[in-house]
Amino acid sequence: MMPSVLSVHDMSITIGSKEILHDINFSVGPGEFVGIIGSNGVGKSSLLRCLRGFLSPTGGHVEIFGERIATMKDKTLACKVAYMQQEVNVTFGFTGLEVVLAGRYPYLKWWQNERQEDQKIARHYMQFTGVEHLAHTPVNCMSGGERQRVLLAKVLAQETPLIFLDEPTASLDLVYQEEIFRYCQLMCQQGKTVLIVAHDLKLAAKFCSRLILLADEGVIADGPPENVITEENLQAAYGLHAAVFMNMVTGNLDIHTYAGATQSSEQQKGTVHIIGGGGAGGSIMRLLYENGYRLTIGVLQPSDTDAHIAEAFGISCILSQPFCGMDASAVQENRTQVIKADWVVLANLCYGKQNIDNLQVAFEAKRLIVIEETTIEERDYSGGQATELYKELCTRSNVEVMTYAQFVQRIEKSCCCI
Repeated sequence: MMPSVLSVHDMSITIGSKEILHDINFSVGPGEFVGIIGSNGVGKSSLLRCLRGFLSPTGGHVEIFGERIATMKDKTLACKVAYMQQEVNVTFGFTGLEVVLAGRYPYLKWWQNERQEDQKIARHYMQFTGVEHLAHTPVNCMSGGERQRVLLAKVLAQETPLIFLDEPTASLDLVYQEEIFRYCQLMCQQGKTVLIVAHDLKLAAKFCSRLILLADEGVIADGPPENVITEENLQAAYGLHAAVFMNMVTGNLDIHTYAGATQSSEQQKGTVHIIGGGGAGGSIMRLLYENGYRLTIGVLQPSDTDAHIAEAFGISCILSQPFCGMDASAVQENRTQVIKADWVVLANLCYGKQNIDNLQVAFEAKRLIVIEETTIEERDYSGGQATELYKELCTRSNVEVMTYAQFVQRIEKSCCCI
């Protein structure tokens, strides 16, 4: 069993007369990169300060390497834990090197100046964070990103096995934010343990090996990012409507947020089956999902862009066998969904011999919306069969033909159904 670097036992924190965290329990092992996430005011920074001993818990206790921090002397604790607070105002024109050298204080007597060894260590970490060229530059003359990297070098120069960072990327642009997270990830690969308070969920999910989500005065989720960043947890912790999915381009966990109805049974407006494929149904799925419709889509190849989008939004998708035409079971399931749906939306598809059944089944719809961005002749690769079927379909009384822009207006104006 992996030994714990940090253990939190039944800890509660009160600020003023308000208890903000209650009965917090977790342990952290060596090499873990732990992101502490949650909405504003939930107690993330207070938790980190309490773990470092800057704030006394009103219940429970914290142990570092099996020793209670309440019994540890300050310098002893400073040799084990380095802490970078959320906002650091450095004045008096201290140079980058002078700031980083301040991280060596736990190893010096009160009367000692920095030694040659301390200078070497400070420059090593300035090189690691890419600020060695700022050694003699006053901190108040640096950009925000440069200053944050200097302060990170100061924390590293403390040479502790455990590092606490309180929103070190606040107010930084995206490049510097990623840099800070990459440095932390590399440090953990080298054996250090990092706890970081993070407000950017995507960065936390991308780089952290573990996330602790705070809400309702406690920990509501703790584990790998894919287990913590879920639609249900984001709704519970942030009141956020979102779809969580694996981004096929980046290979990272991604979040699509929206302001709209949730997918609860009370708010869903009806069932819509989308006949899509080749990416033609993606924008239709997003639009209808965000507006509270219950969705199905088919028939698609497993590698189809529409299939990946459906998976991201948790939409039931009818798949056919790859690299061949639609099999009989997929065609039948597609027909069943078309018949069951309140509405069917036919995307602006291209048609060939392999997917002509997708057009044929549209005749079974109770009410059908046909999205037409280009003429059927431009999309017909079936030798004219698709054109003939399409034109016959569009003459039916239960069928409406419109552009995607008109469809968007229709959805945005509809109060309860298409």
